[in-house]
Amino acid sequence: MLKLTAYVSGKVQMAGYRSKVVTIARVFGLKGYVMNLSDSRVKIVAEGHEADLERFLEAIRIKNTLIDVEEIEAEFSGANGSYEEFFKVAGERETDARLDQAAEYLKELISAVREGFRDNGSKLDSMGSKLDGMSSFLKEISGKQDQIIDRIDDAREEIVSEVCGMRSDLKSRTEERLQRIESDVTEIKAKMRS
Repeated sequence: MLKLTAYVSGKVQMAGYRSKVVTIARVFGLKGYVMNLSDSRVKIVAEGHEADLERFLEAIRIKNTLIDVEEIEAEFSGANGSYEEFFKVAGERETDARLDQAAEYLKELISAVREGFRDNGSKLDSMGSKLDGMSSFLKEISGKQDQIIDRIDDAREEIVSEVCGMRSDLKSRTEERLQRIESDVTEIKAKMRS
């Protein structure tokens, strides 16, 4: 058994990174903790088998919409078995797991909108701006979680409403085209019979 002490730099605070690290560590069966440092880095202490720690070290090099790991300083030493599980250390003024979950939902929504509706024009551009604004908002928060959850809910409802409107617009355009095609086919059939 070994102990990994890692210092992670990049866009890793207020982005849901620690929650991801906890999930990954638990998948590998590791024990230890993850915490934010005052210098904008994240410290990770994990104990486990060497192979699991090596795979864990690669898995925490996350780069996505909200998280961007730039550098990991890692050091291995002998494990002392001090930890019963892997957990996230939260500071006194930090938000709790509800906000981390909200960040995960926002990330999934951003990916779905960007990938699933890439060619649908200006409405998506508007939604992308709103989502980018929401992402910036999540980075700047300071512990007012009830207000934050309400704002996230409002933004989600607005985005869902816009997506529903887009689907309705696409449906009506499709129905118009089908009606024109049916009319043309009927007209062609009539001309062929004459």
